[in-house]
Amino acid sequence: MAPTLALRLTLFYGALREQPVKWLIATLAIAVGVGLGLAVHLIHLQALTQFNSGVRQFSGQADIQFLPHSQSLPDEALELISSLPAVAVASPVLDLQVEINGVTNTVRWLGLDVFTAAQVTPNLIGQANEAGDASLGDIPFLDSNNVFISPALKEQLGRIKDELFVQINGNASTWKIAGDVPAAGAGQLIAVADIAAVQWKMGKLGTLSRVDLKLREGVSPQQFQQEMNQTLAQYGRLETPSEQGSRGASVSQAYRANLSILAMVALLTGGFLTFSTQMLAVAQRARQWALLAAMGVAPGKLRRQVLFESACCGVVGGVSGVALGWVLANVIVSTLGVDLGAGYFESARSRIALAPLDGALFAAFGLVATVLGGISPALQTGKLALAQRLRAGHEEAGLRFANQAHWLGLVLCILALGSLFIPPQGSVPVGGYLAVGLGLFGGIALIGLFVRWFIPHPKKLNTLTDLAQSRLASTPNLLAVGLSGVVASFALVIAMHVMIYSFRFSLDDWLNQVLPAPLYLKVNNTQVQSFPPEFQADIRQLPSVGDVEFWGQQPLIVDPLRPAVEIIVRPLTPSTANERLPMTGRFDSNTPTQALPAWISEPVSDLYGKEVGDTMQLRLDQGREIDIAVMGIWRDYTRQHGAIVLPKDLLASRHNIQFRDTQAAIWPEGERTVPEVIQDIEQAAIGGALRDQLSFSQPGEIRELSLDIFDRSFAVTYLLELAAVVIGLFGVATTFSAMAIQRRREFALLGAMGASRSWLLRLISIEALKASTLAAGIGLTIGLAFAAILIFVVNPQSFHWTMQWHTPWLDLAWMSLILIGTSGLTVVLALRKRLSTGLIGQLKEDWS
Repeated sequence: MAPTLALRLTLFYGALREQPVKWLIATLAIAVGVGLGLAVHLIHLQALTQFNSGVRQFSGQADIQFLPHSQSLPDEALELISSLPAVAVASPVLDLQVEINGVTNTVRWLGLDVFTAAQVTPNLIGQANEAGDASLGDIPFLDSNNVFISPALKEQLGRIKDELFVQINGNASTWKIAGDVPAAGAGQLIAVADIAAVQWKMGKLGTLSRVDLKLREGVSPQQFQQEMNQTLAQYGRLETPSEQGSRGASVSQAYRANLSILAMVALLTGGFLTFSTQMLAVAQRARQWALLAAMGVAPGKLRRQVLFESACCGVVGGVSGVALGWVLANVIVSTLGVDLGAGYFESARSRIALAPLDGALFAAFGLVATVLGGISPALQTGKLALAQRLRAGHEEAGLRFANQAHWLGLVLCILALGSLFIPPQGSVPVGGYLAVGLGLFGGIALIGLFVRWFIPHPKKLNTLTDLAQSRLASTPNLLAVGLSGVVASFALVIAMHVMIYSFRFSLDDWLNQVLPAPLYLKVNNTQVQSFPPEFQADIRQLPSVGDVEFWGQQPLIVDPLRPAVEIIVRPLTPSTANERLPMTGRFDSNTPTQALPAWISEPVSDLYGKEVGDTMQLRLDQGREIDIAVMGIWRDYTRQHGAIVLPKDLLASRHNIQFRDTQAAIWPEGERTVPEVIQDIEQAAIGGALRDQLSFSQPGEIRELSLDIFDRSFAVTYLLELAAVVIGLFGVATTFSAMAIQRRREFALLGAMGASRSWLLRLISIEALKASTLAAGIGLTIGLAFAAILIFVVNPQSFHWTMQWHTPWLDLAWMSLILIGTSGLTVVLALRKRLSTGLIGQLKEDWS
């Protein structure tokens, strides 16, 4: 080993031996931050890879696709687009989701025209079994009873299955398994049959899901899209496969960004802990640096030694974090699938590969965080004169920069306030995140000022508490540096906890507003797609039912570059909408003369720039266009990409449009109870298609289920909060342990004057309680400010909804008390051995 490297490692080993726990905690924080960030990246990369692979598989060799605005295309749209001179091949597709007995998930059932699909999507055409009984010249794919299934579906069905029984909305059909779809992607549950047979046997005559187009040679898909979009707008829209991939990525953009920021919280905490550890080590090792300088070591080499030690922490934390992130990503994918924990993607569970470049990049993040944390300590190593370094008791002088740091803190806080006005980039609140980052650094820089304000020198030294306060007041810079990591972790914990508590409280309040009925009803089987009209009439006539509201919904593409908006058709009027929808502000109850009244959710208002009084045009299927007038804006926590509520009766009377009713709200008649209503409805369903297919829910059940899902979604955040509190406790303990190491001569002198070890421990514990109380107060103040940014800036810009501010004072009080109380205990436990031996030796060393 080179002598220089050996010396560097020897010096670093000395620092590790003096403060092993604090170096370990800083390294673990870096590893957690890198691991979480890499896991989020790998999972999302795998999800997008599988999503784009599915897009490529189902689009095949199509240059462009003709898609409906909402759910289906009419047959005449195929005739129109096939007649265009630029189109070489137009392949119609019917794409359905069905449930099959013995299969856990829904199956994607495709209807194809074998002659056109052979030129556009040949990989989706099934291959007949070798033992097939088709006559010479017959085409098995054209047999109206044949279906071809993917290997994954065949595996779930088992070897004994040779027929499939499917029922969709009262249309029952039996299919013979005639072969496989070998080119289907891994884990894809696909069934493919002739499109005419699917339309006929599944009640879809006259409708298509899309048309895959292959353009003539020399025709640009983008140019064709620009020229023909307006011509074909009455039926649908043209879209390239790459646009579908972009929309797939935008679906989870905000969720992915927030998970990444959550990982950055741990990384920032690790960086601050590295800063605190190194700064205390620099002050503690001042005479070590002085000795090296006296031996001829240049100040630049001393600074590089500090950076080298920080880099070692970053390398170990970064490499450990990469391993942690890769293992975590594979565990999540193998147990939950690639859906980011939020259901944005449905894809196969598969093992995630780690690209060397990704691993190196995220390991570098850990290295950068620790090196940045070590820059300031490195600069301090050469700022003391040689004579001062060789003297004892100048640790505080080495941290004089903290006296002026509050000016930098004020500047950073002002910049943080200005950052709040930066508009979001897409759904990523750049200004909000920048404000949190600048505010965190600014708040840390102000700690020294707070120490001088709240821990002044006592006028007299009458008690042990006065002595403890005097010692803290004499070392404000040392204390400010030592508490920086604790304040950072505690502030971020407070911010996340207040935001989550406010979100949960707002969700609970929202559920109480949107669930006014005592009973809710829906179909629990996707094969039955709506409530039949005769069933609705029977329900209304039941003596136990006082009032009932049926409604339906379907997705609608308003902007091809954004995910679909949910169109909800409910029996509302402008005068009753305020009672059913949780309005966020001004709303209009006057019926418009021409446009149809509508109520949009906050995401629609934010994404499409619509306010009360504005108008929009909706293009539904079959070439139907509807002009709507925004009557109000309502809060919706279930549809991140927006929802529009239309009045059911006016939509039917003015435009002759009726949606399929899939849900119902029921109010019992008079003194009748909910169980009586359920029994009557189940009796009415006997003998029809809805027998044993109904799902009943009461508001309490829905509320409990929703909050349970909420808690599971934020379980990782709760664990990070707990980890941050533990890091904060260890930070307090190791900070005072490091300070105690520097004060061994002081303790030796007090011992020579008659102070016992228990007396010294009480002194240090009082100092720890005072310091941790100050750290808790500063962290609480900064955390509440960050919570306001998260609630009023980050969440509206990320998810396009607002929430109410609710402060969990009891939780915050307990968190502060736990931090303060356990800090004193951990400090005492950490210093018991250090105060038992070696004090006289330290005193002799000082005299010499």
